[in-house]
Amino acid sequence: MKSNILLSKKSVAASLSICVRTLEKLIAAGELPVIRIGSRVMISRDALETFMRRDHSTQVKDVQTSRSPRRSGRFTRRGHGR
Repeated sequence: MKSNILLSKKSVAASLSICVRTLEKLIAAGELPVIRIGSRVMISRDALETFMRRDHSTQVKDVQTSRSPRRSGRFTRRGHGR
């Protein structure tokens, strides 16, 4: 039986022993090319094999998310504090 040509993010992350979020950072950084089919993001087996053969001396930088920036200082409960 032939193996799949396209793989899901979940199966690729499991193959690389990393979490899906780390895989998404690699994809956003352009380290791993993807194929989009509708709303699905798929990785070709060839792209995965090429990625695994490369030297990975660079680190993946954090991709900016929609989170609000952290506030410095102490946390206060509503109705308490200032």
